[in-house]
Amino acid sequence: MSDICVIGGTRFFGKLLVHKLLADGHRVTLVNRGQTPDPFGDTVRRLRADVDVPGALTAAVAGERFDAVIHQMCYTPGAAVEVCEAFGERAGKIVMTSTIEVYNKDTFRWRFPAPPFGARAREEELDPAEYDFDTTLPWDAPGYLDAHYGEGKRQAEAALTRHAKVPVLLARVAHVLAAEGDFTGRLRFHLDRVTAGQPVVAHPSPGRTSLVRAEEAAGFLAWAALSPATGAVNVASPDTADVYDVCAAVESATGLTAEVIEKEDPSGDPGLSPFSCPSDFAMASDKAASLGHPFTPIAQWLPAVARDALAGPAGLPHSQEQ
Repeated sequence: MSDICVIGGTRFFGKLLVHKLLADGHRVTLVNRGQTPDPFGDTVRRLRADVDVPGALTAAVAGERFDAVIHQMCYTPGAAVEVCEAFGERAGKIVMTSTIEVYNKDTFRWRFPAPPFGARAREEELDPAEYDFDTTLPWDAPGYLDAHYGEGKRQAEAALTRHAKVPVLLARVAHVLAAEGDFTGRLRFHLDRVTAGQPVVAHPSPGRTSLVRAEEAAGFLAWAALSPATGAVNVASPDTADVYDVCAAVESATGLTAEVIEKEDPSGDPGLSPFSCPSDFAMASDKAASLGHPFTPIAQWLPAVARDALAGPAGLPHSQEQ
C-alpha cells in the first residue's frame, strides 16, 4: 500500500484514476479547491488549495510526504515550479498529466520553428529538457491560457523537468473518450448530429489522430505513479482514427447512417467535427508498450463507448464539471 497524492481528481478520467488507486489498495489524498462534490466519501483524505494561486499548494502540503504525486491540473510553468517547491524531496515521484497538444505545430508561439514532428509524433521529438519556459508570461490573464493551452503544457513539462528534485513522468495523453462525464462533448457532438439527421462536416481528406479510452488513461497514470518509468510517454491506442471511423462507431450505436460532408474551408462551420484534422495529428505509443503498458486498439473499444454514451446521460457542460 502506497500513499498517493492526486492534485485534481474530481472530474472526467481523474475520478477514474482515484477509483483505480483505491481499488489497488492505495491511500489517496486529494488536493483541490473543494468546490466540486466527489463520490469518494471517507475513502480519501482531502487537502484544500487552489493551485492557480501562488503559494496555496505549498501551504496545503507543508510537511506531507507521498510515494507519488499525480498532477492533473498542471497547465503552466508557474504551476510546475510550485509543485516542485511544494514537495521538494517529500515525494517519491511526480507524474504530470500532459497532452497530445504539445505536438501541435500550429501552437508554437514561444519557440520557432516547431520541431519536424512525424505524422505520429514520438516522445524524443520534443525534449522538455531543451525547451524554454517563462513564468512571467500573463498565464493568469483572462483567456490567455485557453488560447495558449499547448504552449502552457510544453512549458509546464520543461519547468517540471528542470526543477523537480525527484523522478518525473510526463504522460502525454491523447484525445480521451468516455461514455460518461466527458466534458469535452466530442463524442456527444457526433451522436447528436447523427441522431438529429444533421451532417458532420470535415476537412478535405481529413487526417487521422490519436484516441484513448478514459479507463485506460486513468490506468496508465495509476501504473506510472509507482513504476520506474520516467520522461515523456505517449498515452494513446496503438492505431489512429479519423472522422469516418468515429462516425462508423456512431452508426453502429444508433443504427443510423452518418452523412459526412468534406468542405474545402470548414472553419467556423457549426457542423465541423472536433475530430476533423486538416492533416494527420497523432502519436506513436510504442514506448508505453515497451515499458509493459500497451493500450487497446481503437476498433476494439470505440463502438462500445459510443453505445454506452448513447444509452447514458448527455453529460454536464464543462463549467459544471470543474
